[in-house]
Amino acid sequence: MKFRKSQVLIFGVLVLALAGAIFALDTSVKYALRQERVAAARTVEVGFRRGLAETFGNLNDAAKLSYTIDLDDADNLELFQKSVRKLMEDNEHVAYAAYFKEDTLNYIYPEDRFGALAGKNMADFAYSVTLAKFAKVPVVEGPSSLFGEEMDVFLFLQPIYLGADYIGEIVVAMDSGYVLSALGLKELEDGNYDYELWRLDFLGQTKTVISTSDPSVDYSDAVKHEFSLPATWNISIMPKGGWITQAEHALIDAAFFALGLVLFLLGMLLCSAVRLRGRLQVEKYTNADSGLATMEGFFYFVNKRLSKEPDSKLCVLELQLGNFRRFTKNMEREELVMFLMRFRQSVLDCFPEDTVATRLSDDSFLLAIFTDGQDSGRMISEFVLQLHWKRRLDDQKIFITPRYCTVTYPKDGSDARSLVEAAAKEFGKI
Repeated sequence: MKFRKSQVLIFGVLVLALAGAIFALDTSVKYALRQERVAAARTVEVGFRRGLAETFGNLNDAAKLSYTIDLDDADNLELFQKSVRKLMEDNEHVAYAAYFKEDTLNYIYPEDRFGALAGKNMADFAYSVTLAKFAKVPVVEGPSSLFGEEMDVFLFLQPIYLGADYIGEIVVAMDSGYVLSALGLKELEDGNYDYELWRLDFLGQTKTVISTSDPSVDYSDAVKHEFSLPATWNISIMPKGGWITQAEHALIDAAFFALGLVLFLLGMLLCSAVRLRGRLQVEKYTNADSGLATMEGFFYFVNKRLSKEPDSKLCVLELQLGNFRRFTKNMEREELVMFLMRFRQSVLDCFPEDTVATRLSDDSFLLAIFTDGQDSGRMISEFVLQLHWKRRLDDQKIFITPRYCTVTYPKDGSDARSLVEAAAKEFGKI
């Protein structure tokens, strides 16, 4: 029973080890695939990033218009107004262009739609208009509503300084759809990527999603690029379906499950082959009538155990069933086999299952008992008591009278043969 429990335990450990190895390989393949795709996405992100600065530079008409302002005569807007009209005639996506002289809206075009705003203070407009003045750098803000109309625009703001002196500011409002299309987001989708373009407010607290290919996607582990306009903008990029799609997850899992199953079946086949070899070996060294080991088998199994476990506790028992020949007189072969099987069953009942027993002669037997710290004397006493067989023959009761002696390893011998010889000498003294 103890041996079977050990077998079950070893089998369980091997199955767990195989499952762990397959799981580790499955995870490694998915990780390698994910890393490969992350690297590809980073390459796409780098290309997008390089094009982004160029795109915003090309879109920033406010910066181009700033060169039409005469810094020595900021009230002279003739060239500015001419350039604004030309800009809007050539570009339908420009909603308006405006010029703040210091903090006051001095001019806005088209005047027929927005002329009423002229003369208003900078503080009456979006916070970004004020921010550009104090940041002293170009600002891109949006998308935001065009003065309450059903149109979203991006504001391109260019502050104008003469040395450290603030002169004013130019604002150009562009249709948000045009700006977003110019950023190359469609190319990301065409490249089989999902994206989310978002920004934080100037305090870095509120996130605003500007555009996304799929709002249901979780972009928490996407490749990200952060840029400043000067509000913090971000673009998150990841392959459609995620780094590894559900179908790919299922395919990889199925492949490694199949591999694990094949390895498991091969292992079972190997174990079966080993067990079959073991059974054939046992049958080779087993007497068919008694079910006990042959003498050759006794030497083989005992020496094999001692070579693997030289610290084993071994007791060799030599036993003679006195009166056995008279006891078995005129006994049919089937009845004799029954008594021999009864002897073998007593061995199984009284000793550990790895005990090796052989028949020396008609009435003599040898037992190699691996005690592993158990009380061999008690086991032997119980065993001998079971061998006091009786039989009625010719109206007389015939009894078996067992006699035995024991020797131990390594005190009386270092291998099976020397122990058998020592037992024979000891038995001769009885």
